[in-house]
Amino acid sequence: MIVKPIKTLEFNELLLNLKNQFSDYLVYPLNSFPQKSILVKKSGTLGAQVSLHNHQILVDACCPNLLLSGLIGFLSTVFPPYSKFESQIADFLKKEYS
Repeated sequence: MIVKPIKTLEFNELLLNLKNQFSDYLVYPLNSFPQKSILVKKSGTLGAQVSLHNHQILVDACCPNLLLSGLIGFLSTVFPPYSKFESQIADFLKKEYS
């Protein structure tokens, strides 16, 4: 999902807001290339990757476990828990930044 914030947003601000909002989950930065991302991990098999790119926030459901991600990668786009978790994160971001 794509969220278009109405104000300029800094990576660290987004990270802190996600940590505050989803304090029951593990929220941490990924030093991925070409852009940094934030992983919101609900469980070993359910998470969401949040990235800032071209004044947009991109939210993608993912499997945070590297061993399982290849097996579940395709299913994460259509499996209800993944899309529901992605929507939960995107709804918060829309409310907070749009």
